[in-house]
Amino acid sequence: MFGSNQKLLNQVWIEYHSFVQWIIYIKIIHVMNFSLSQIDLNLLVVFDALMRDRHVTRAGERIGLSQPATSNALARLRYLTKDELFIRAKSGLQPTPVAIALANQIQPALQQIQIALSSAESFEPMTSDRVFAIGMTDYVEFVLLPPLLEKLEQIAPNLKIQVRTGDRQQLFDLLDNGKVELICGVFPEQIPWHQEQLLFQERFVCVCRQNHSFIKDYLSLEEYLATSHLLISIKEDMVGRVDKLLAKQELSRNITISIPHFLVAPSILARTDLIATLAERVAIAFAKDQKLKVFPCPLPMENFSVFMRWHQSTRNHATHSWLRHTLTEIATTI
Repeated sequence: MFGSNQKLLNQVWIEYHSFVQWIIYIKIIHVMNFSLSQIDLNLLVVFDALMRDRHVTRAGERIGLSQPATSNALARLRYLTKDELFIRAKSGLQPTPVAIALANQIQPALQQIQIALSSAESFEPMTSDRVFAIGMTDYVEFVLLPPLLEKLEQIAPNLKIQVRTGDRQQLFDLLDNGKVELICGVFPEQIPWHQEQLLFQERFVCVCRQNHSFIKDYLSLEEYLATSHLLISIKEDMVGRVDKLLAKQELSRNITISIPHFLVAPSILARTDLIATLAERVAIAFAKDQKLKVFPCPLPMENFSVFMRWHQSTRNHATHSWLRHTLTEIATTI
């Protein structure tokens, strides 16, 4: 019930957020009150660069303009929109609500123009030195990157991969701001302008050291609850999906440590009597070297699905399609 309600709330927020931005956009149109022929369309390119970099100098470098020329273009944009558009802050330029609403209309349009202009370009993986930016959690990095790089050595030896990381919302922001070509992870939220494809499914298992003080050849629910736990939480809190499942049964467990990344977990488990609930692929990969035991989870844990997600504006782009196809092929082998 909670999960379905949360999905409903997420959808309501998406629709509400889109509605508010559309109202702001309509207001902008009335304020600006001029025809398209009166606009220097290069200003839209400058605006897009400012939204992406939040810095005048870096935005100018992105599109080949000097800092004074970029500042001049921003001044013209402010005059046209009758809005400040960007406000200086410690972290850089912060967009106003008007700028955010404009970006949601302008950025997809510019992406479509770029796709149209580049659609006839051929993409040769064996000779391309393009940089692909991909957003992933560390778990997905662990599972996908080794076979991906192995494959690229064979079919695209000069291609470069830049990995960006973060929680779900950070990955969504990277995708929507055009800072990554696609993202891979667990994404229960449905976003209208995103498209996705299932890569693989994963299940949870329980892991402890081989010479554990009292867990021997079988892990019961009683032993599971009596043992202190290591929790991996990307949110950096002390509550995981196991705890929510236990709460429904009026049960609880003792969490001794919570860490945001999984790579250190096997080393901790190998030296302590802690137990952890991990993704099976991670557990199996570390079990032999770290002398760990792997057990089925004594709780009815649902499997989880890892998806690849991309912005709908890139769905017909040849290079993006190639990257998605390559990741899909790799996912069938893991």
